Amino acid sequence: MAAKQPPPLMKKHSQTDLVSRLKTRKILGVGGEDDDGEVHRSKGLAVCFCCALLRHCCHGISLIMWNALYTAEKVIIRWTLLTEACYFGVQFLVVTATLAETGLMSLGILLLLASRLLFVIISVYYYYQVGRRPKKV
Repeated sequence: MAAKQPPPLMKKHSQTDLVSRLKTRKILGVGGEDDDGEVHRSKGLAVCFCCALLRHCCHGISLIMWNALYTAEKVIIRWTLLTEACYFGVQFLVVTATLAETGLMSLGILLLLASRLLFVIISVYYYYQVGRRPKKV
């Protein structure tokens, strides 16, 4: 049987390429003015960078948490809890900063913020409880 030939590659027209670049710059919040005279700042880029950083950190933190399940050493458990508290704290700050910039507020977002703050408090509490010395009887 003869192999099926792939369709030829189509080149973008320069006009659609320009519109695509302008839309991308508008979404990211970088670049000059659009047709309405609106000047775009780099706030979108900072939020995208923070979100990408959080997603990248999540994979590493999940490995740390998985390894902490199989240990009995207090030092490793405490460092894991501290890492978790820092991660949720950064998430809380990023979501809060995003809300401050966009001005969007809903019940779901408030629940997300409350859950992140609760996770920070629980992680810090257990961090200190694991580090306490047992009382002598």
